[in-house]
Amino acid sequence: MVTAELATIAPFGVALAFLLLWVVSLGLTQVRIADASREAARMIARGESTSTAAAVARRQAPAGASVRVTSAGGIVSVTVRATSRMPVPFFSGVGSRRMESTSLAAEESP
Repeated sequence: MVTAELATIAPFGVALAFLLLWVVSLGLTQVRIADASREAARMIARGESTSTAAAVARRQAPAGASVRVTSAGGIVSVTVRATSRMPVPFFSGVGSRRMESTSLAAEESP
């Protein structure tokens, strides 16, 4: 009797584990791209070059991330886009989502 119940519930346990892993991977990706966009916006606002700040953002963001920098009216905007992937080799494309984070910073005057 216990074996039949376990055989019925085991697939749900595995599905729940994959769901939790997916949610954690989404959260980690969002934190990484938010940190990358914020750091790049701060660097540009302090006077660093756009290319240097974009390179730092790409290093902090997940692999394959894109960085877009705009500046208008003394406000710097940095947008980082990346795809969230599960950290399981055969399931890395399952549930992947394109995520984006934008940070703004006021340019500092010298």
